[in-house]
Amino acid sequence: MSSYLPQPIDSADISIIRAVLRHTGFRYEEPMCELDRGAARHALDLYQQGLHTSDDLILAVSLWGDEAAVKRQKADREGT
Repeated sequence: MSSYLPQPIDSADISIIRAVLRHTGFRYEEPMCELDRGAARHALDLYQQGLHTSDDLILAVSLWGDEAAVKRQKADREGT
């Protein structure tokens, strides 16, 4: 159990999170980039808040990923 999580999370929960991350193109194994870590944190937060169905998690993590990509592109454009 991670101290980051407000409740214990078991291996079945982790399996769901891993499957969602893989389905949305993120990694849950090392090497993980910062975007992978952010997606994993987001998925775990949603799961802890009660969003447990794979389809709903996939949609939410995909949307998060899209928003993160847009923010990164905008920051890259402004930085150059």
